[in-house]
Amino acid sequence: MVTSRTAEIADGVFWVGGCTQDGGLHCNPYLIVDGDEAVLIDPGSVLDFEDVYENICSIIPLDQIKYVILHHQDPDFCSAVPLFEKAGAKFEVVTHWRTQTLVKYYGIQSDYYIINENQFKLTLASGRTLGFVLTPYLHFPGAFTTYDYQTKILFTSDLFGAFSYEWSLYAKDDYLEKMKTFHEHYMPSNNIIRPVMELFLGMDIAMIAPQHGSIINENITSYIKALRDLECGTLLNPIKRDLAKSGGYMGICSAVLKRLGSIFNQESVRELVADLELTLDENLNITDYNVTGNVLWNMIFERILARKGITWLMVIEPLTETLSNEYDIPMPDVFESHIKKAEDVAASLSEQNRMLKEINARLESSILESQNKLIRCSVTDLYNFSFFKNYLASEINSILADKSEQNPALIIISLDNIERIEYLYGHDEVDEIQRNVTFILENLKQGNEMLFKLQGFNFAFYMPQISKTSAQEFAEKIRNTIASSEKFIEKITASIGLVWLGEIRATEEHAGKLDEAFYNVAVMRAKLARNMGRNIVCDQSLLAEYQDEIGKILVVDTDEISVDVLKTALENVNYQVITASDGQQAVRIARDDNPLLIISEVMIPKMDGFLFREEMLSDSNTSRIPFIYLSYLKNNESVLRASDLGVEHYFKKPFMLSELMGVIQNKIKGESR
Repeated sequence: MVTSRTAEIADGVFWVGGCTQDGGLHCNPYLIVDGDEAVLIDPGSVLDFEDVYENICSIIPLDQIKYVILHHQDPDFCSAVPLFEKAGAKFEVVTHWRTQTLVKYYGIQSDYYIINENQFKLTLASGRTLGFVLTPYLHFPGAFTTYDYQTKILFTSDLFGAFSYEWSLYAKDDYLEKMKTFHEHYMPSNNIIRPVMELFLGMDIAMIAPQHGSIINENITSYIKALRDLECGTLLNPIKRDLAKSGGYMGICSAVLKRLGSIFNQESVRELVADLELTLDENLNITDYNVTGNVLWNMIFERILARKGITWLMVIEPLTETLSNEYDIPMPDVFESHIKKAEDVAASLSEQNRMLKEINARLESSILESQNKLIRCSVTDLYNFSFFKNYLASEINSILADKSEQNPALIIISLDNIERIEYLYGHDEVDEIQRNVTFILENLKQGNEMLFKLQGFNFAFYMPQISKTSAQEFAEKIRNTIASSEKFIEKITASIGLVWLGEIRATEEHAGKLDEAFYNVAVMRAKLARNMGRNIVCDQSLLAEYQDEIGKILVVDTDEISVDVLKTALENVNYQVITASDGQQAVRIARDDNPLLIISEVMIPKMDGFLFREEMLSDSNTSRIPFIYLSYLKNNESVLRASDLGVEHYFKKPFMLSELMGVIQNKIKGESR
């Protein structure tokens, strides 16, 4: 199916351009579809890529493109090629050897089909032939055009292009003037363009498809002859003409206004000169004026600068210079005064500019450093958890918005044994471990995976597109490489969770928050891997399948830091943590939720820890819940009272987390230490 943003200009030949237009230049990529093969001609710039990519995919699958033709090396032709490669397209780049030596610097990875090594033709699988016609120095030594023998379309690169602030797909009556302006700016001389146009006059051309401007599908010969006879470029040595015999200043000023009208629009030109002392006919010819010719010549250009600015002035400069040379008259004063003044000012400010650049460079460096501190982990220099969450949300939302079949994978890597190492060797050694793990993971990257440093001792790999088998193999490679590494002070292992977006994207309960579900399932699988014995890759079982089996632990305390430390540690081994900040609230929660274990501070409001324990013992439904005290208060009297209440484990704050976690595990399993 062809979208309204594409156009079939001949049987199997499509215009697939984007909507971006900059400075009056509109880029035109073309697509030839021939059976199971397709040829993309001048794919365009990075600015147009998203539009062009979408347009192509509305016509054919991306993998149908077998060849990409690059007529020369400019970024408006070529810079999108690496983006097509990144999107998964596999093709040969068809170009001249001179172009190949330059376009490789865009980072193009594809193989090249060099036209001068292949008799200047390309034969498709069907037998269809594309011929290549050299157009040297128009405007690049290796420039060429492509002729499709089947449709008789000539794809002309920059030739026959135009400046156009009111673009149309097909050339209209005013296109000739727009085309002349473009060539006056970019083509070197009539001596160079004339032989090429004479060659074109001898060809059977049904349509001209330039890379800029509009497609020419009528009066082909007249456009070719117009360029054949065009005086253009810096090598120009014009024939001198008599101004009086050519209509005087009125004639050359009319030529300027008509050219501006074709490039922009006639209404804008009429508004430009509305209050000047001159009269225009319907074609923008000056029919009367009330000043001398020289004054008229300067007055029009002063008005252009005052009303329309430097852009209009620069667009019309080549024609103005041509007219000045042909009729041996001075350039309008505004070119000398305004442009020379600008050059003088630039020269006088060069030293200040140099200093400003140095200041700006330092400022940009400082800003970049500050930004990096906000989005990167200070230990590993990887993008941090905050950046990861935003990146993941953007990626998943884009996939959903585009209704893409893309199926990314997410790997969460949770380092085991770190609490023990921190206790034995200190925080600095933990930082060194994280840096070494980062080094290992960076070296394992295979392509376009994104690596992040998450909270705690967790890392994440986001893989935009990967098969299930490849992702499983990659996760196992991560696990084995970390486990076998000798970079650590003692053996380190990783518990790994792996999930694919396709597993959960159709699940109703995740509608509207798919990125969160994607992340949460991966995290829970990493926790499950850790709970199953560590050093394991878990790639099965959704959150809903095992969440109810985890069990709850009630933490009762007013110390937010202590609660947060406990909550993080317990959730890392797959427990669900519920909290209370006073004894009465704790009683209600315990009776409603029936937790596996209660950890309580002794000094809590409304009902202290001892009374809370008595309430638990008084109810047969809660009397058998294991109980641990964790308190700043610990003396002989409090320990004896805890013992009378059947509490065997009483920890004084600050406590050793690893010891407490061991007791918790044994308590829940019904064991004692």
